[in-house]
Amino acid sequence: MAIATGEYDDPVFKPLAVGAEVRALAEWLCSRDLKTLPFVHAHPELAKNPTKQAVRDALEDPPPRGRWREADAAVVFVTGHGVVRDGVHWTVLQASESDRLAATALRTVDLIMWLKDTRIRYLFLILDQCFAGATLREVAAFEKDLPETWLVLPSATRDQEAVEGALTEAVTEFLAELRSREGEQYAGRLYPLLDVQVFLEGVAAKLGPGQRLLPLHGSQLSGMHPCLPNPHYRPPDSAPVQVQRSDLALPQQDLETHWEPRSRGVAHAGEAGWLFTGRDQLLRDLIAATSDGAGATVVTGGAGSGKSAALAWLVTFSDPVFRARHHDKLAAVPTDLRPAEGAVDVAVLATGKTAADIIAQLATALGVPAPAAAAARPSAAEWIDAWQQWLGTRGRPVTVVVDALDEADSPATVLTAVLSRLDPGRDRVRLLVGVRSPGGDDGTSPDVRPTRGIPLADQAERALAAHRVRVDEAPWWNQRDLEEYACRVLTGHPGSPYIPATPEAAGSVARALAARAGTSFLITRITAANLARRPAVVDPDDRSWLTAVDDGVLGVFRADLHTHRQDPEDRLKAVHLLRAVAFARGRGIPWRRIWPVFANAIADDPDRSYGDTDIADLLASPLGGYLTADTADGTTVYRLFHDALGVTLRDHWRDLLATPRVP
Repeated sequence: MAIATGEYDDPVFKPLAVGAEVRALAEWLCSRDLKTLPFVHAHPELAKNPTKQAVRDALEDPPPRGRWREADAAVVFVTGHGVVRDGVHWTVLQASESDRLAATALRTVDLIMWLKDTRIRYLFLILDQCFAGATLREVAAFEKDLPETWLVLPSATRDQEAVEGALTEAVTEFLAELRSREGEQYAGRLYPLLDVQVFLEGVAAKLGPGQRLLPLHGSQLSGMHPCLPNPHYRPPDSAPVQVQRSDLALPQQDLETHWEPRSRGVAHAGEAGWLFTGRDQLLRDLIAATSDGAGATVVTGGAGSGKSAALAWLVTFSDPVFRARHHDKLAAVPTDLRPAEGAVDVAVLATGKTAADIIAQLATALGVPAPAAAAARPSAAEWIDAWQQWLGTRGRPVTVVVDALDEADSPATVLTAVLSRLDPGRDRVRLLVGVRSPGGDDGTSPDVRPTRGIPLADQAERALAAHRVRVDEAPWWNQRDLEEYACRVLTGHPGSPYIPATPEAAGSVARALAARAGTSFLITRITAANLARRPAVVDPDDRSWLTAVDDGVLGVFRADLHTHRQDPEDRLKAVHLLRAVAFARGRGIPWRRIWPVFANAIADDPDRSYGDTDIADLLASPLGGYLTADTADGTTVYRLFHDALGVTLRDHWRDLLATPRVP
């Protein structure tokens, strides 16, 4: 609701331009492009020089069916002239007379008290008027009772005259930036709402000299707010888990950033195609691990060998909601390659998580009562004690999947403090753990390579007394699976020259690619995606592209970089921006205020300065496909979709910039 007055009958009050601000708010809040429920513009007649009676009819005592309820959310924007007379703040309307304010103007505190009487839970009130802060003196009782989910912004402090339109101009400028590509920095694509603190900081940065942004005492000052929709939010492609299975559901951000994309064999959820194919023996053994007796299975393999995709397939195909949505695809899958519905009880992606994070996520998803904690958050040991007590009450084994152990924060601690203690009697938990095993110069992180002579994968196998499935060795590896995967990627990209070509054209290139990619689905995916973006089909014997495959992750990453960044300066910029992500710890790097600073530190060049536009350009380009978004500490973070890419960027970045090797 906008109560906007720009024209005045009394010449004492000069005209104001208020239409642009109202339109900017409406375009943000009521946009059909919002992926959250858009707002409805209530009483649009109040946005054009309303009468006093019209405002009273809308807010003081509206008809019962038109009244706002506790469950509603509303943004109320009041703009125009405001004056203080005898300690009272008045909202000046078109017909207001400067010498008869009590009779012709609207007492601002009345408007606020009418809003309070609605008992509406979520309210964002903007008062862009001179001396709007003076209203605070009149609502002392209101201040004490202000709902903690309200946000009230007056344009000036109590006795300070506002610059006319300063607040709405600042809000309008911020909204313009928010809706731009650079605006993704404020909340990313995973959060449907903006954080209040982020919004306030963004608006405050647009205010002119001498103007301050001081929300009404008691306003919500941090956390997501329903009145601040994020225009960049995109809901996940995968189906949400049913409410009745919420105790068994993995967190939505893991489903969005890992399980769903990797189970499709693609880099991120926006890519087309359901690409997981083949690997029948591997899938049968994983299904058996969820249906046989209790015990542990360690799934290992080199970088890019498909262990995460296989585990993601198991988790995704066992989910009832996913099965219902894709029942037609499931019908084409052989019965012995379908896990039972609900076969996996809980799944966790360990990337960037501590031991306490992982056991807390497992326990919370399964409804384990939170333990009494000595500190603000229960420790891993406290959660384990609670887990073991709860486990003793279970009538059947619980099936747990933990992937990317090697990418956890302190993998050895996760192994010894959590995973090895989940099932002391080895009779109540079916545990499947994905962990990378070193395999030559495959881009494997040094953290996974032998420590005191024992690789992490071997440590996990021994500590858990686990059955080991080596996905890149017989009988689980079949080279034809890699060929078929390559063919699917070649023909699955929109505009690919292999779509109209003969099947043999794609098949011959796929065979040539698979023959040189070793056991790496990662190398195969990067190369096939690069070839699919070219204007014409390549010769399967052409050494100009085969040489890149022979050079492994470095070679195909370099070839892709040179394809999409032909100018040397642009390549260097992309490498600096991606290296900043590669050095980030935990679950990824935040964009706002952090990523540009990181990139400039990485560049270490006073003549270079990277900013938000550079990051927006990267994310909008094909190179943005190397990144995946996640959430951490209430903000969106970005990381490389595979750790082998991070190793390459950290240790071999100069080789990425070099001219690709000529055969």
